[in-house]
Amino acid sequence: MNKLMKLFTSLLGLMIMVNIHLSTVTAQGEYSVSDELIHDEYPEESFKYEIIQQDVNDFLEGVAEYHNLEVADFEHSSIPELTMERYSFENESYILSVAQVENSIAYGYTRSEGFVYYDVQNVVKENGLEVSTEDDLSFATREEITQEIDTLIHSLGIELDYSIELQSITANEMSILLKEYFNVEGGDEEISQTATDLYMASVKFFIEDIPINDFAMGDYEAGIVAEDTVFQLTFSENGLENSDLRGYNKVGERLNQINLNAEEIISLIENKYENIIILNDTKLSSLELVYLHLLGSKTSEESDIYIPVWLGVIEQEVDGVTYPTYIFIDAETKKELTLH
Repeated sequence: MNKLMKLFTSLLGLMIMVNIHLSTVTAQGEYSVSDELIHDEYPEESFKYEIIQQDVNDFLEGVAEYHNLEVADFEHSSIPELTMERYSFENESYILSVAQVENSIAYGYTRSEGFVYYDVQNVVKENGLEVSTEDDLSFATREEITQEIDTLIHSLGIELDYSIELQSITANEMSILLKEYFNVEGGDEEISQTATDLYMASVKFFIEDIPINDFAMGDYEAGIVAEDTVFQLTFSENGLENSDLRGYNKVGERLNQINLNAEEIISLIENKYENIIILNDTKLSSLELVYLHLLGSKTSEESDIYIPVWLGVIEQEVDGVTYPTYIFIDAETKKELTLH
């Protein structure tokens, strides 16, 4: 009897363990699509566009003129293996650079005190922090700052359509950010010397009303990168503190037309998540068409072309925290781009 009881107890324990294991393995989150996406309006056609080789010397002339310099004031360097040309100027007040890598142009300007303001803008952007957005600051109105950005873009010879998102941040808000996100030596006294009213601007570019991708993703070593094209600037009472333009390309001839069907893309993404085990609630929270410039050894045929791509944002809820995942689907081939 004791042997039978022990055997029964062992079998019961084994069944409980198996049941717990199966429950753990088969437990899945639910996949859903944001209601807004189902009723949203999407473009029905787009085109590929040729990327024109930008003359870095023409771009450099515009930069020099805006900053009251001569082209001859810039020091030139070259990295042939990266197909990179770089021009730089530095004095006790600021650092200025123009670089060309393959077809893309980058431009950067930073005053000696401006590095921290660039970091503050990125902290606000990356963490989705709320700062004042509609207020005029004491040293300039929002309209005056917008006009200055327009002047700079015109001086650089940029021909793309664009929109400007302008945020104003007060010295008090700046002090809070410096305390919470930066290790500023010297305590409150050091912070009070650094904190200032600030305008933070982000310029987004468009081709035929469709935005150009504005964040980098991928891996050069893996052979494919989605280039970002965005222009970030900050202004204080001293004027322009820093500006950072990455991945600017001139747009050329319109190439073949591509018919679009957003519902088909939403279904493709849904099918993908139906065929994999997801452990947490997962939602397709946004979907938009963007223009993408691909770089790397695996993208030779697309390296001189802007291609339309569906960009989906997948959000997963884990322990009350939402984590985004980005999915790129070629609008022409309907194939997902693997950027890793």
